[in-house]
Amino acid sequence: MSTLHIFSKPLNYYSANQLENLICADDRILLLGDACFANKQFKQFSDTLLVLEEDALVRAIKLSNNDTAISYDEFVALTLTSTQLITW
Repeated sequence: MSTLHIFSKPLNYYSANQLENLICADDRILLLGDACFANKQFKQFSDTLLVLEEDALVRAIKLSNNDTAISYDEFVALTLTSTQLITW
């Protein structure tokens, strides 16, 4: 089990230096809303990003090969299987 980090704003809204110390290698990162626009910038924290499928579609965002689009049902399942949730 790992921590699920949920981001809803682009990376420049947050302090990247601070995040670097708080996100571990086995943590998962989920991008929602406008954070989907910054999927390439969030790669510095994890090779594999989770992106809410509907938010990416509405924003016409193309995901890279390592990004995984998930549904709302999968999002709920992630919250139930993660040991900790942090919403930024």
